[in-house]
Amino acid sequence: MTRPKAKFVAAALATMLAGGMAAAETREITIGTGSASGVYRIAGETICRLLNRDTARHGLHCQTRGTGGSIHNIEAIRSGALDFGIVQSDVQYLATKGQGQFKDSGPFKDLRAVFAVYPEPLVVLARDKSGVARFEDFRGKRFNVGNPGSGTRTTIDMLLAAAGMSTNDFSRASELSPDEHGKALCENRIDGLGYVVGNPAANLQAITKACNAHLVPLTGPAVDRLVVETPYFAYTTIPGGTYPGNRDAVRSFGVVATFVTSAKVPNETVHAVASAVFEHFDEFRKQHPIFAYLHPMDTVHSGLTAPLHDGAFRYFRERGWIRRGD
Repeated sequence: MTRPKAKFVAAALATMLAGGMAAAETREITIGTGSASGVYRIAGETICRLLNRDTARHGLHCQTRGTGGSIHNIEAIRSGALDFGIVQSDVQYLATKGQGQFKDSGPFKDLRAVFAVYPEPLVVLARDKSGVARFEDFRGKRFNVGNPGSGTRTTIDMLLAAAGMSTNDFSRASELSPDEHGKALCENRIDGLGYVVGNPAANLQAITKACNAHLVPLTGPAVDRLVVETPYFAYTTIPGGTYPGNRDAVRSFGVVATFVTSAKVPNETVHAVASAVFEHFDEFRKQHPIFAYLHPMDTVHSGLTAPLHDGAFRYFRERGWIRRGD
């Protein structure tokens, strides 16, 4: 073999080996989101896209997985089936305590918060001409309480208990997913629905436009008790005009969508994810109207009821957003 040809073969072999090593070193990570029409999907896909821009540098490749929602994501992270997930702050809290739907599986001691994403009030819609003006008016009517395993279902169950109600107070309590409940409302198969979601949500915009559904305010003693007694609930207002045909602002209460992981996920991985999001935060905020008014400091200090992951803590301390003793 001639020397030039030998050099060419050696160079080609080196390139192949280097490429093989790079491919072998790339670590796949998964983010659990929610329904196909929800904001969780948009948030998760945006985080993955921002992270995947620098795969060659940090060796991480991200993909999202549609799931049944917050509770599913928590349990999948616990089992190792997911690396990260987007969950409601109340579900995050219950998981750390081993309460509610986590009573049988016990406290998730390795659950770690990474950052808050956006506020999520409970939005209640009623069918046009249903005669519903307040939540208690759904007694004796058909109401969709949300699919089992979702954060929506958890919040509605808590509201019912605070109001001295149960699913037995409805003539039918359906368990449709967010991808199904709009069609059911417009086809007069249910009289109302609840959905914990960031606003404006395309899912709810379609419903209010297609069949004149109206927002139902969530106020009164039951809501007051929930907000006062639980650390992860807060009052919120859905601005007038957020949804077609709903000109007036409507009071509600809600939680915060949070991004979580496990203590078993390496610090370097979590640091890289946080860096990818916050180094391109302006771009992140452009991906959905609900992200438009987010501020980095809010994402560090709102709704994080699980301990902060060490990798996230290191990144936020580097940015000066938290102090060493926080």
